[in-house]
Amino acid sequence: MSIYRRIKLPFSRGPVGFLVLILVTGFGQTGCTRGDVAAAVSTVAAQLEATLEPWGATTVAGAQSAYSTAKAPITPTAISSVSETGNLALQIDDPLPITASPRALLATSTAIPVDTATATPSATATPEPTATSTATYTSTPTPTPYPTQVEVPGGTMILIPGGNFQMGADAGTLAEECNKFRDGCQPDWFVASEPVHSVLLERYYIDEHEVTTAAFVDFLNENGVPCGGLPCFKPEESQIALQDNIYMMPEGSGSEPVTGVTWYGAAAFCDWRDARLPTEAEWERAAAWDAESSIARRYPWGDEFDGKVLNFCDSSCAEQQANPDFDDGYPDLAPVATYENGRSPSGLFDMAGNVWEWVADWYDPLYYAESAASNPTGPGAGEEKVVRGGSWFDTGNFAASAIRFPSSPDNADRTIGFRCATSLP
Repeated sequence: MSIYRRIKLPFSRGPVGFLVLILVTGFGQTGCTRGDVAAAVSTVAAQLEATLEPWGATTVAGAQSAYSTAKAPITPTAISSVSETGNLALQIDDPLPITASPRALLATSTAIPVDTATATPSATATPEPTATSTATYTSTPTPTPYPTQVEVPGGTMILIPGGNFQMGADAGTLAEECNKFRDGCQPDWFVASEPVHSVLLERYYIDEHEVTTAAFVDFLNENGVPCGGLPCFKPEESQIALQDNIYMMPEGSGSEPVTGVTWYGAAAFCDWRDARLPTEAEWERAAAWDAESSIARRYPWGDEFDGKVLNFCDSSCAEQQANPDFDDGYPDLAPVATYENGRSPSGLFDMAGNVWEWVADWYDPLYYAESAASNPTGPGAGEEKVVRGGSWFDTGNFAASAIRFPSSPDNADRTIGFRCATSLP
């Protein structure tokens, strides 16, 4: 079992204060290695340990700074490589970058044939000389139909229709919700989720549930550790071990979300599946947007917190911040797709709780104020990536769909997992 401690670090950018949670582990990197950035702030954080109450594992993942953002337009496609800076090297080599199975399925899906009806009206006797006319009518072409779901290695992907949705949330509202779980919450802690803004997305597929440990083990056994010298995962945090040149997992853990995977490892896995990590916008749209009512929900299931439909730090959680009012049945990780009543409007499991999820975007706390209006892909560069959705270690309010936090891309802990997405023509 891994042993780790969490310490708190308040910091500010100008007059705005944020609360961040840093995970400090006692393990070195295994496999691909990289220096541990958390050591640089551990001394400062330790001095404040006595003054702040615990929050959650990844809630305080790193300093929130403003970055200069060069926003070159990027069309999300399959990831071909990951650079040392964490940027994705993209290539457009397949119009349907899903996986071997769904790609083959979609390749056979063709546009519905255009029906051409030719009508030849009969000649009609009139006082004037008789004339015969022919009219040809062509129906409007129907868009290429795609299945609402496709099978992929280790699960299913759900089709999310394109269109506009409202992204983000009011910081004051999030602070009010936070105060239901503990005292002292401040709007400043949630300003990265402002302002609420309209976003237009093209249609895409996204995983129905988080990537499982069994699926990630299959990936490792086929590819080794393909992160180009960057850290992929921590065996201690993922519970995956190498035995006789075969990656193994503990019995019974195969259906749990894989954890201990860095952003680089998550991107490499999705690339192996001919997919990619979802953008922040794609993740939030799939988590919260109710297309029928054109309303963004606070949580995937609705606006009121329900501790029975997600895995968070409840009475079975062995942490100081445990909420005694609920018992979700699991002290830490729960098998994926456990909470049927916690599904999002799009039908996705675990978009709140269980594990935080990596998304593709670099983190900038001010990005929403200047985000692209259509298909945003985040800042062009940065030091931290974004995680969304809360985890089994966190208080329930951090499962709100609009909350966003930073984490170093080489962070690998037991509260972070991921799911994949893919674009369509």
